[in-house]
Amino acid sequence: MTLKFFRKTVLISLIASIEVLALSGTKGTPIGGMGTGYVVFDARTGDFAASGKAPPAGSDQVSEFSNKKSSSSGFHLFAGGQVVMKAKTNDEDAKCPLYTANFGTTGGVSFVLNAFGPYVPGDGDLNFKLATSPLAYFEITATNTGATAVDVAAAMEFSNVAGNRNLLGGANSGVSDGTQAITFAGTGNTGNAYLAVDCDGTTPIYSSGAIGTFSTSGTLTSGNGNLVAAKCNVPAGSTVRIKFTLSWWRTFVSTKDRYGSGKVDEDNYYYHNFFADSKAASQFGRENFDKVSAAVKGMVARVMACNFPEWYRDRLLNNLYPLIHNSVCTKDGRMAFWEGTYPIIGTIDQGEHAALFYTFNWPKNQWQELQYWLRSMYQDPKIKGQIHHDFNIAPSTWNDEAHFIAPWDNWNRKDYWWVPNTTDWSDLNSMAIFKAYELMLATGNLDSMKAYFPKVLITAERLLQQCTEAGGKLPVKSKSTYDSQGLITPEYASGVALAAFRAVEEMAKFVGDNATATKYRDWYVAARAQYKKDLFKDGFATGRESCEGDVAGYSWAHYFGFEPIMDEDFITTACQRLWSYYNSASTLRLKLGQWHFYTYDHWGGAEIARGRPDTAMIVHKWDYDYYYTANPSFVFWQDLQKTNSAYGSYMTAPCVWRSLFQMTGYLLDNAHNRLWIRPKLPTAMNDSLQNAPLMNPYGWGTLSYNGASIGPQKQSITVSFDNEVTVKELVLKNNTGMDKPFVQINGSYAGITVTAENNGIEKNLRVTLATPLKIGPAGVKIKVYTESVGAKGTISQEKMNVLSLVQNSIRAGHSIDYTIDKSGPVTIELLNLNGKKVGTIMQRSRQVAGAHSFVWDGRTIEGSRINSSILILRLVSSSGSVSRKVVTGF
Repeated sequence: MTLKFFRKTVLISLIASIEVLALSGTKGTPIGGMGTGYVVFDARTGDFAASGKAPPAGSDQVSEFSNKKSSSSGFHLFAGGQVVMKAKTNDEDAKCPLYTANFGTTGGVSFVLNAFGPYVPGDGDLNFKLATSPLAYFEITATNTGATAVDVAAAMEFSNVAGNRNLLGGANSGVSDGTQAITFAGTGNTGNAYLAVDCDGTTPIYSSGAIGTFSTSGTLTSGNGNLVAAKCNVPAGSTVRIKFTLSWWRTFVSTKDRYGSGKVDEDNYYYHNFFADSKAASQFGRENFDKVSAAVKGMVARVMACNFPEWYRDRLLNNLYPLIHNSVCTKDGRMAFWEGTYPIIGTIDQGEHAALFYTFNWPKNQWQELQYWLRSMYQDPKIKGQIHHDFNIAPSTWNDEAHFIAPWDNWNRKDYWWVPNTTDWSDLNSMAIFKAYELMLATGNLDSMKAYFPKVLITAERLLQQCTEAGGKLPVKSKSTYDSQGLITPEYASGVALAAFRAVEEMAKFVGDNATATKYRDWYVAARAQYKKDLFKDGFATGRESCEGDVAGYSWAHYFGFEPIMDEDFITTACQRLWSYYNSASTLRLKLGQWHFYTYDHWGGAEIARGRPDTAMIVHKWDYDYYYTANPSFVFWQDLQKTNSAYGSYMTAPCVWRSLFQMTGYLLDNAHNRLWIRPKLPTAMNDSLQNAPLMNPYGWGTLSYNGASIGPQKQSITVSFDNEVTVKELVLKNNTGMDKPFVQINGSYAGITVTAENNGIEKNLRVTLATPLKIGPAGVKIKVYTESVGAKGTISQEKMNVLSLVQNSIRAGHSIDYTIDKSGPVTIELLNLNGKKVGTIMQRSRQVAGAHSFVWDGRTIEGSRINSSILILRLVSSSGSVSRKVVTGF
């Protein structure tokens, strides 16, 4: 199902540009699975390093290259008798989880590296097995740019030791295991590692072991050594891929019974459920190499294809580093994330802020984490349902035992050293509720929600108890995860509680508990009134480094598709105060407040929600400039504190994706078949959105939008999903100024009921469909008018025949998909970026209107081989032409 995501991505009528902002100087993207550890390659030095045995990366407080750099490692390249030993380049780019490096040309052959972890977005056992596998992929693409065939070889070297410190488990040095692999064998708890090579060229010659005569022959000497290589003859104009798979298998066993369970803690790794050793992991990884390669490149290309600013797109991807750095996945299914700088596992507040990327791609990870939080809630009758802050008894300084996570159902324990008793923190309960609701939206899994909801409700009742004990409907006496001063934080705690009440109401409806739904709706209504009456004072949203938290609930409510929890005068005043307070600071970091992640998520999110995305983008740009511009070598090490030069590796960074959800106005409720599309775009985008990625665990989607007025037309929306999505209700923004505008779907008004909803600052159109709409790769076209325009009749459920091309990248042996809107002759051509024709790759004298595809052989019909490049793909038909930029040769 999910491979379709990358090879039959989406119907997009036109991509204006695919500009790629290269991020260099990061020292390499971390490459590995969730909770497995990782390796990293720095193309500038040509060196490999590793993360060590257990996450988080930040526990050493130094770069991997300081104490875990492989003693001898790198890539060696051979072509036409010329050789480059330990290839290096400054032409590199990080797009987590992808890393690319262009090693230039040797012997008339260009060599490009793509390195990536085992990630295929999408729900399903295979994808989750991949995501949690101890695998690192390295793909060398070699293109013969000359006029004659040439022998080409590439070797990867990895010594499994740094000084006297073993890196991945097993022996420090390898030995040949046949011609295609070396093994780093080990016994017992020492673990083991494996390095293998494959090649898609014709009759490749493999070798493994020591360097031998590689510099003159392109082959290695079998036996002891740390290298594998592939060699093949590459015809003129042709391309081959040499594919390296590095795997490891380790144990993680404590020497103590830290939690009083009667045995020493044996967390080990989730991948122990699948693999007995690193060779088995390698075999699995190699079988899925091409699938993962296409998936990772496709995801990156998809994000970079939208028309948000380049720096913003780049940050969406590279802020995903906690996926690799911070994840914990134990053999028995306990899953969580390290906070970062401190020896804390869990931190549900930071974790839930970051969770949306995991939830909408690998929801099993978040179901497991939610189960862990709920099963470890307090059982003491006086505080039953209270959620813990963390999953381990975190000491003030790092030690080995701090890496071990508490067992299942271990509730009667203290939390971290700074605040061992967090039972008066209501926001922990709100965040657990948010996690459950987010999973309901993403998956629509009724069986899981019925299983989890009784425990969620216990936590919700604990939240109500905290409100009642405070003398009202809000937890105004609660402390929270703004823990630096140990202060009561009624503004933040109450705001997120309001959104949590609405989430409980919606979950109760989903599982059929109408009485609970009514109870929490009534509670919410009373609490909302109290929120303004009691908290809208002079000190709201100003005067404190953490005052951005005062509008956190407003941002969360908008993200979840709820009505505004604050009246227009309330939120407007709050945001104006925040601007005055933070913008007056003297430095970028001071402008970002106490915790920069929360500042752009809470305050930035609230600005988007109230229709001020320009302000939000200013705050996001402050953050980008502080890390990405000022110190790119720490992009994957972002700290919570006021520094951009500490190895903190904080878990919260993926929260940047919530701003994408909010600016696109996208939310998909797979539980109730509801789709929100309410774009709120920065002024510079001219109310136009092109090819925005839409995350969905059952197949990503793409959104294009034009909100400019064209006569009576006020909105034009095109949305598609890689796999069919059922929609019964749409929520659009109302920019018509009318109570009864007209909404047209695929050219029809039939079966559509439009209701205008005026929530003060937010005005929406709720569109109810008499017949469920199926949205697949062909997409649907939605238009909003101030008067009735165009066709009548029933909504067409057939595929739209719009003139379009599909792929972001094309490669020999894979299909190119296109749609034409009128029968007649069809030609597909490739052009240089300057518009000069490269050649024709397909020509048909006549084709009927509809969707078509053909398998491309990598050549023009004139016989010329197409090398790796960025070109323009142009479709010409009897009704016109359409073009898009594509990457060739992947």
